Amino acid sequence: AGKCKPCFFAHTKKVCDKGDACQFCHEKHPSRAPRPSKSTRIRCKQTIANAKETAGDRVIEVLQDLAKQSPYQGRLLTQEIPRWRWKAWWEA
Repeated sequence: AGKCKPCFFAHTKKVCDKGDACQFCHEKHPSRAPRPSKSTRIRCKQTIANAKETAGDRVIEVLQDLAKQSPYQGRLLTQEIPRWRWKAWWEA
């Protein structure tokens, strides 16, 4: 495991036909969380956009609170919050 790339077919009904010649890892890897539905993704992005528009000076605090509401929003905002901190510093 680690930073290897898992073989998509290693642990499925259709096993990997390449065997030892396969360039991907055949060890068991933890499964990833399922991707949110499209409507959930759109709703989260709209919530973040609305918060940015209405939060004013408290935008960083509001975005941090939104990040705690769902894992997906948290992943989106891990990229947004540093940008907003930089922007707040730059405009000060």
